Amino acid sequence: MSARNPALAYQDHAIQTADGPHLLIMICERLTADIDRAEVAIETADYEAANENLQHAQRCVRVLRNALDPDGFKGGSELLSVYAFLEQRLVEANLKKDIVLVRQCGETFRPIHEAWQKAVSLNEHNDLIAHVG
Repeated sequence: MSARNPALAYQDHAIQTADGPHLLIMICERLTADIDRAEVAIETADYEAANENLQHAQRCVRVLRNALDPDGFKGGSELLSVYAFLEQRLVEANLKKDIVLVRQCGETFRPIHEAWQKAVSLNEHNDLIAHVG
């Protein structure tokens, strides 16, 4: 299907060639988009779309959780707990089609997404300085 759709082909290529930090950011961006789309879908009573987006969001959280080394940095164990909590809330939000729970998931995840973006940007900046200097 992606061979016929240039946008999907580009997206597939970007995912397949992304390094670890950039793949992490892509997953965070998709998770945020899934939550936002689920909220709109519930508002418009499109429960099929809400289900699809919330299930995909759950898969994204599982990927983040499974990729996390909780001993790799200070606060890693706590982040692992947040991921588990977030996945449980996404399941509950989907079962109940509860927009309040969906919004809470977004509010819980956005600071994590922002923190990962900053960490990746800082790492890239430090790598650039190391190569220049």
